[in-house]
Amino acid sequence: MKVRFAYNDDLQEIKNMWEYCFGDTEMFMNYYFDDKYKCKNTLVVEYKNKIISSLQLNQYKIKINNNIYDTSYVVGVSTLPEARGMGVMKDLMNASLEYLYDKGQVVSVLMPIDYRLYRKFGYEHCYDQINYEIDMELLKDFKSNGIFKKASNEDINSIIDIYDCFLKNKNGYVKRDKKYYEILFKEIESESGYIYMHENEEKIDGYIIYFKMDDTMFIREIAYKNIDSLKSILKFIYNHNTQFKKASINSVIDDKIKLIIPTLKKINMNIKPFMMGRVINVQKFINDLNIKEDINLKLKVKDEFIDQNNKIFLINNKDVIECLSTDEEDVSIDINTFSQLAFSYIDVDEAVFLGNIDMRNTSCINILKKIFNKKTNYINEYV
Repeated sequence: MKVRFAYNDDLQEIKNMWEYCFGDTEMFMNYYFDDKYKCKNTLVVEYKNKIISSLQLNQYKIKINNNIYDTSYVVGVSTLPEARGMGVMKDLMNASLEYLYDKGQVVSVLMPIDYRLYRKFGYEHCYDQINYEIDMELLKDFKSNGIFKKASNEDINSIIDIYDCFLKNKNGYVKRDKKYYEILFKEIESESGYIYMHENEEKIDGYIIYFKMDDTMFIREIAYKNIDSLKSILKFIYNHNTQFKKASINSVIDDKIKLIIPTLKKINMNIKPFMMGRVINVQKFINDLNIKEDINLKLKVKDEFIDQNNKIFLINNKDVIECLSTDEEDVSIDINTFSQLAFSYIDVDEAVFLGNIDMRNTSCINILKKIFNKKTNYINEYV
């Protein structure tokens, strides 16, 4: 077996494998392989002159702790049925992690089908979303404060402005630009979805992305600048009450819908696990934190897949991280928990409570708290 990057001639085999594993529509597959897929971001396993497994490393920019990183989003992990159980996924993931480190990337994300498959490679749960299941009639009393119009490419700058405003205090989100939205419009169209914008006093201050699913209006994304825009969006949803019995709304974990729904006990509100994250380069990540506190800590990170991370690091207040040969660490942590702390998904007290930090003495807890803190994470990319 050989792991390599895809050639142009591999495209049909990769498409066939994707179709078998994921069962996507022809429209979506045409969109994905025309607008997202790139050979240079695709790793394959070749066996007896046949592609038996593949994955894509789709490129995004995400903002973590006020730093913007070029990031690989692992998608399309697929293996032919006759090759399952042969260990090809391990080969693919090993090659991916080695490549990402050599490429100079600091973090990576993926959306798991099964968390167990990826935890062993150092990826850990770092993102949630909130989901509301709401009977349409519960939205009837909201008032619209403007008008709605279907969004087009000419509206992208306004949409970017809304998105940036909506997420200005959030962490871990994708930095979106004009090219991103041009491709997103194609993605939504390929899945027969819609993007509408809210306008109030000639200012665009909210948008909604949604799909028609039997008796449910599925809202994949909403973003708004103010409470009037949110209320207008909820009224817009209600105005579909003759088509749908209920609305299913996904949003950031601290979304404000739950604060304005009058009858909370009549809705279903759930926290949904969404995305995993992993630190690819520990040394670079900590350097980027630009620590100003008076710190001196020997931190041991256990990473079975990236040797450059599997070391003891000296962290001091000069923002210098040195690899040490000594085994006299103050704190020991595996890459999974380090990634959760780095993505600000959990705080130090939670990691200690879970038994995921080994330390010499409790004073190390206060030092770690100067390095890591919890934030509200959000990401909403599907491929």
